[in-house]
Amino acid sequence: MSAPITKREPVSHRVLHLISSAGFLGAENVMLELATQFREAGLHVTIAVLVTGRTPNGDLAEAARKREIPATVLPCAERLDTTVIGTIREMIRSERVDVLHSHNYKSNFYAWRALRGERHTWVITNHGRRAGLRLMLYNLADAYVARHADRVVAVSDRIARKLRFAGVRRDSIRVIDNGIDTKRFTGIGAPSWLRASLGIPSDARVVGTIGSLTREKGHIHLIRAVSRVLERFPSAYFLIIGDGPERGVLADEAWKLGIRERVIFAGSRTDIPDLLRAMDVFAFPSLLEGLPMALLEAQAAGVPTVATTVGAIPTVIRDGVTGMLVPPGDSAAIAGSIARLLENPDAARAMAVAGAERVRHTFSAEVMARKYLDLYREILRTQEGRP
Repeated sequence: MSAPITKREPVSHRVLHLISSAGFLGAENVMLELATQFREAGLHVTIAVLVTGRTPNGDLAEAARKREIPATVLPCAERLDTTVIGTIREMIRSERVDVLHSHNYKSNFYAWRALRGERHTWVITNHGRRAGLRLMLYNLADAYVARHADRVVAVSDRIARKLRFAGVRRDSIRVIDNGIDTKRFTGIGAPSWLRASLGIPSDARVVGTIGSLTREKGHIHLIRAVSRVLERFPSAYFLIIGDGPERGVLADEAWKLGIRERVIFAGSRTDIPDLLRAMDVFAFPSLLEGLPMALLEAQAAGVPTVATTVGAIPTVIRDGVTGMLVPPGDSAAIAGSIARLLENPDAARAMAVAGAERVRHTFSAEVMARKYLDLYREILRTQEGRP
């Protein structure tokens, strides 16, 4: 395991993170944690956030500034915006950037164009892709762009395999696990008023989930598991945190199943550590994943967890040891595993403790940052011709 970066370690690299953001989601969390670790270790770190008129979200830039990380919002046209390309190029020069690090297909494309004719280290992190025919062309174009980067980081082995299949050179791909600031999720209990503010009785069992309300997150299968859980635990409530295009579909399904009063759609929230502490079980029904930050956060908070066997989730959860694994799309299995955790609090607590310990040792932001810093140094040494 890589050791964390120490504050006494001499680090002089200057890094510019580039990301296109429509909200404060998984990729944004990863990038901000990485930037925070680098800043605390003494690197010069800057963030540039591409936003469009359709998704003018400045949450990431605001969060970065609160951590005293310089952040610039770059308004970007829907189509190719040559002004933004020039702005990025000027930022690279004026900030004397050593490493340009981009984080999704739009920012990858603009990084590629900004670096044409320039010689700067370029790293891409592929956080995973949403499914669907509409995005297939974007994914293919992104794979082409990624072939020009010095290194492409995949957050799971599955993503690394897809990158190789898409033509990205094997020797340019690295797998680095996501990491979180585990200290944010330590603590005992949620504020006494929190459940009441959500309309949940203080003595109720709470099953929660966190994630964008999109099809690939699989919330519909959790909704369909609710009735089975209620048969065994009539006082249970289900707390769904996050927002997205599937919210109406999910609410309609809950009405049809007659469980709407037990399913609470809390929307996007900033008090995630407290919300996790209010849960008795965390359920993660995703159908498509890389390495989900929400799952790492739930494990770090010591919440007994049920999750699907997709993406890198089985590297986080060892079935029956640090949580419970279920097949994707299987509502009956989701319900059964939730019920087993609720029925066996001692076993659930043991899994939660083991899960929190595993996240602290393997999936912390400090460990993640060390691996990225080692990668930067590897590229820079190669480019300088040093052994």
